[in-house]
Amino acid sequence: MRDIFEAAEKQSATLAMFVEQLARSRGWGARTLSGMIVEPRLMMIYGSSVLLPYGRAASFIPAKMPRVDGDTWMIDIRRSDGVSRPEWNGGVAIKRVNGSYALLLNNEPLSQAVLAHLLEAIGTP
Repeated sequence: MRDIFEAAEKQSATLAMFVEQLARSRGWGARTLSGMIVEPRLMMIYGSSVLLPYGRAASFIPAKMPRVDGDTWMIDIRRSDGVSRPEWNGGVAIKRVNGSYALLLNNEPLSQAVLAHLLEAIGTP
């Protein structure tokens, strides 16, 4: 189970960095948020906050623990106005795929192009 914790640290930091970079390239404010989890082990996990047009915001919020399967860690995506769409309802998963951990959106690998499309959807009023 130790692998999922290491993957959550690395993959959440990677996602936060790309979200911040892509949001700023659109002219949106963005920042990386970090927190420390002590139980069951000391670790840093990262989230992101993005300021969207029209005074809205979106947050990428990592779960506090992995799912019961022990191989999946979820990052929820929420907008400040409560809007929810199929593009991000399921959130982003950090999951074991072919022996290593990867970021997945709707069970598909999360590439920079897919993340850019996701941000576009999140920013749509």
